[in-house]
Amino acid sequence: MISLRYSTRIVIILNKIVIKIPIDKKGYLQGINEKYIYNKYKNVAPLAKLNWMRFGIVCQKKYKTISKIPKKQVQNIKILIPEFNIKNCDLYNYENWGIENNNYILLDYGINQKIANLYKHLKN
Repeated sequence: MISLRYSTRIVIILNKIVIKIPIDKKGYLQGINEKYIYNKYKNVAPLAKLNWMRFGIVCQKKYKTISKIPKKQVQNIKILIPEFNIKNCDLYNYENWGIENNNYILLDYGINQKIANLYKHLKN
């Protein structure tokens, strides 16, 4: 089964992988930042496995979806990854999380302060 979602990126959800294709500058920057965050924190934080990133296009491992994310889990990821300690951040959105072996996994980690500010500019 194939599923599609989009915001700043079109997300193609396949059986074992997820492909995120940027549709604007913010989506492109998110892909670049996901690679940076993954390479920097993959051994200390519960991040979705990044298979590859090219030209802002991201391919990640697919995880089981969840229907809620504990507030404590979001607080923990903000401690583990200081770049996520920003106000305009959607880490509390359960759709950005998955689960594997009873461990929560952050699926969408392309945000940083610069990218979050681009969203803020959009709202005004």
